[in-house]
Amino acid sequence: MLSRSSITIIFLLTISMKFASAWFIFMVISIQWSHIAGATFFVSSYGAFPNDNIDDTSAVQLAINKAIASGSNNVVVFQSGTYNFTSAISIYNAINLTVMGQGMQQTLLVGNSPAAMFKPLHCQGLTITSLAIDFDPLPFTAGYVVSVSTSYLDVQVVSPHRVDIGRQVHAILRYNSVMMRPAFGPNTYEIYQTPPSNANTSLVSNGILRIPLASPTKFVVGDPIVARYSSARHAIDAQDVTDFNIQSITIYTAWLMGIVTLRAKRLNITDYHVIPRTGRWMSTPVDCMHLADSRDYINIVDSRCEAQGDDGLNVHAFYFTVAQIINSTALIIEEFNWLDVLNVGTGTRLEFSKSQQQFTVYTTATVASSSINGPTSRVFVFTSPINVSVGDWASVADTPTLTIRNLTVANNRARGVLLKTRNIHMTHSLFNGTSGPAVLFEPSMYWHESVASQNVTLSQNVYINCNEGIAKQKGVISFAPSPRQLIPIFFDVVVQSSTFLFGSYSESLIQGNNGGNLSIRGNYIATNSSIPLISICNSRNIAAHNNTVVNNQFTVDPYYYDTTSPCQTNLSSLIDLFPSGFNSSFPPPVMARNSIVQVYDHGTYTNSFNSINHSNTDSLSNMIG
Repeated sequence: MLSRSSITIIFLLTISMKFASAWFIFMVISIQWSHIAGATFFVSSYGAFPNDNIDDTSAVQLAINKAIASGSNNVVVFQSGTYNFTSAISIYNAINLTVMGQGMQQTLLVGNSPAAMFKPLHCQGLTITSLAIDFDPLPFTAGYVVSVSTSYLDVQVVSPHRVDIGRQVHAILRYNSVMMRPAFGPNTYEIYQTPPSNANTSLVSNGILRIPLASPTKFVVGDPIVARYSSARHAIDAQDVTDFNIQSITIYTAWLMGIVTLRAKRLNITDYHVIPRTGRWMSTPVDCMHLADSRDYINIVDSRCEAQGDDGLNVHAFYFTVAQIINSTALIIEEFNWLDVLNVGTGTRLEFSKSQQQFTVYTTATVASSSINGPTSRVFVFTSPINVSVGDWASVADTPTLTIRNLTVANNRARGVLLKTRNIHMTHSLFNGTSGPAVLFEPSMYWHESVASQNVTLSQNVYINCNEGIAKQKGVISFAPSPRQLIPIFFDVVVQSSTFLFGSYSESLIQGNNGGNLSIRGNYIATNSSIPLISICNSRNIAAHNNTVVNNQFTVDPYYYDTTSPCQTNLSSLIDLFPSGFNSSFPPPVMARNSIVQVYDHGTYTNSFNSINHSNTDSLSNMIG
């Protein structure tokens, strides 16, 4: 263990031994001097050395434990090179701990089993920074179908994917190996299955993998496919953390999701990248970021989610149900989702909604105490009487503010971002080739995920070729509660100053189910579709002003009324979506250059804009980058 008084010695030693770059030394010194007290713990001091192909789990765990036991404001340091792990690194009860490598290109942590990499629990002020995470073996394989039967697929595996023998395949999707994204349009197809316990992958011949099927499929010879295995392990899996910082982290893959948090209070994610390593057809098999029951705020800045097997970002709380009324201040409440999600904490406010109006809050109450009642229920005592009914729904009312700036989501299997919180500001972000909506607002009783979003600004974003494949809905931006409601539940939403470049199968601009006070203004929309721009279902006060629509093939109606039950035309009102709201003429307000969204420079780009064939969204895509 080295104290801060030894920083000069560390500096000279690391220079002479070439263990670190000047940037790394600067980072160590900066972190040390930024704290009132603290020490640096090199994992090499505890037996973890890079590039030796030896399991580093125990040594790194020892370094972490020593740093935590030695007090607050300490730093655990990896050197350059590759470290190997066979189980998760637990980080329990750390205070102002920093775990750092020498950079995303310099320090690589490789998991060699289906496990998490980091599992923080009950930490305050934890920072994980300046490293990359990968797994070997991979949680998926990919290649081309060479033989099909009702009970199996034979696949010619494409390098760098591997012929993994003895695995159980739980999901297979059709891929587009030219566009490097899941298949879209009429080629969209995937299956989920639960194979028999003895139905494992096997080797047919050199490079040919046989994948057992639980039932016949629509895959054909020549199909490029990605086959996913199954393990509920996330690269970073954090619970009950406060002031948690993820900074300058790359995750190439994980056994399920990239980062998952439960009850993170004040969460900062900066310069975070989930991307496929060279040649791979997938990054993480499921979400890039999945943030559940967060508190105070979430900040996501300068980050990228590419080629993951589900969503880029899902921010939500949980719906619980009132199972029993004990007295006027005490209830038994039951949960449906993950373990421990009912442990919301003393002082937390819960909001309640009726069983048939699941997303409309009618009262709130503050938790005085709670205790375990069974494996899926707790007894809650509130600070004052509450009048609710058995079967009503409850959710945490203390939702976080969400700020997103310069987030890219590209070529993934499902949605760009699922937003189920209040007070959202997203700007300068790029959505390119998301198979489902780029932005989805979806409180869901199927998933028991809350809440209905309110006070939302989506400004200066770029949307290209979104909503063309798996998880497709009726809009690039979709308001789609499950189930649909008879009244508005999403309030005060602004979509402004953004660029929309539709793909051939993108359908509409906005799916407007149960919206209230939605403003659409100053956007540039390029589409070759004849489908109206906006669908309306049981919404109120939807308005559009000063938008440009480019479509040289069709005259597009601004909106239509969805007639799918329970949508009724007479339940919508104040729909101010006249053609005049879409007849402006201006260039794209924002552009994407090298995945950075920039405000349109009229002096630089006007000539380029004027020379474009506006009936061809491909040429627009080239201009946008």
